Amino acid sequence: LPPSSCRAFWGWLNAVFNKVDHERIQAVGPDRAASEWLLRCGALVRYQGSLKWQQDYNGLPTGPLGKYKIEAINATESCIMYRGFEYLDGLEHVTDIRLEKCMYIQDECLQRLSETSNLQKSLQQLKIISCGNVTDKGILALHKLTNLEYLYLSDLPGIREKETTFRVLQQALPKLELELDLE
Repeated sequence: LPPSSCRAFWGWLNAVFNKVDHERIQAVGPDRAASEWLLRCGALVRYQGSLKWQQDYNGLPTGPLGKYKIEAINATESCIMYRGFEYLDGLEHVTDIRLEKCMYIQDECLQRLSETSNLQKSLQQLKIISCGNVTDKGILALHKLTNLEYLYLSDLPGIREKETTFRVLQQALPKLELELDLE
């Protein structure tokens, strides 16, 4: 296949993976439905009280509705995209998210993330690494994550106004520890 056909196919497939299934969320609860979405897209999840990262879709734990609560998400090299972020709405216990080498993560994703009321309350650590579509606008949108304690940013070529962006973010979130590797 020519490269343009391959891109079109993968774009279509990623859109399918990221389509939100509201009936599934109702049937199995927000944490299970989000786990399924994240694993389908190549991400990992860790549940409260566990040190083990869940990476096998077919090995997702079973049990009573609501037993397993997502505490951390590692989306390294996953195909998560804006369209699926609605799965994050019902998650109440996520304290840590890592977005690394996520080619579909863009400013709208970070804005959606920061507008998710449950994440505004629970998210404490966020790492954004080598996500080429993230710009200053996306980083500035993070100011709504009022409980964010640690933000690590690395290899983000779309950030052009580094000093201004980080000053504004630090003013909005004075307790935030900001670690940068953006040379």
